[in-house]
Amino acid sequence: MFNPMNLTDRKILVTGASSGIGRETSILLSKLGAQLVLTGRRKEELEKTLSLMEGINHLVLPFELSDFDNYKNLFNEACYDDKKLDGLVHCAGIAKTIPLRILSYELMLETMKINYFAFLELVKHYAKKKYSNGGSIVGISAINAHMPRKCMSLYAGSKGALEASIKTLALELHESKIRINSVVPGAINTEMAQKYASLVSSEQVDNILDGQLMLMGNPDDVANVIAFLLSDASKFVTGRHYYVDGGRL
Repeated sequence: MFNPMNLTDRKILVTGASSGIGRETSILLSKLGAQLVLTGRRKEELEKTLSLMEGINHLVLPFELSDFDNYKNLFNEACYDDKKLDGLVHCAGIAKTIPLRILSYELMLETMKINYFAFLELVKHYAKKKYSNGGSIVGISAINAHMPRKCMSLYAGSKGALEASIKTLALELHESKIRINSVVPGAINTEMAQKYASLVSSEQVDNILDGQLMLMGNPDDVANVIAFLLSDASKFVTGRHYYVDGGRL
């Protein structure tokens, strides 16, 4: 049966593969035939993701994304078998609730390193002919960049920066036959969302879901759109932002 989202024999690097959207994305891509390179800080959780996946020849590479001196090593290990990458998904992220009064340079740098600087560093290395033959890149943004939430200005700013870069990166990467897009999730039931819910009032949680017609989404809802953007089904799409927000109107 013809499957326009078939990813057989394609090698895809996924950051943040140890939980949430990154885990569900890795599982789905493996079912579509892809060979996955899983990266994140927690090896045991990456191994758990691996145990839930289909297929063989997947690779687990624990890596600290703030270690900017060693991205070359990460990509060298990802391509150890001389097979270049066909896709990249940046799911790793930090989403701390930080009131303005306690905001510091250190906290700002911590979030920007993972949510934005790491994204640019990943894209820079992926674009090298040594590591890819074109393909598709997907960055994970957040509805916070468009719908303001109290004490989330740093998180919203980091995701807004990612989105702002997509269009200009699309212009640069087109010459290398690389497409780049972002996915903008609304309220999704991940470990990160559960942690946020535990820190705020029930009223604040209700406010997050207010206006989201389909209420809380699941990680696989986002993974499906990521898979679409990695596949040839989206071969005429680049420089765009795809909302997965349950119809927030």
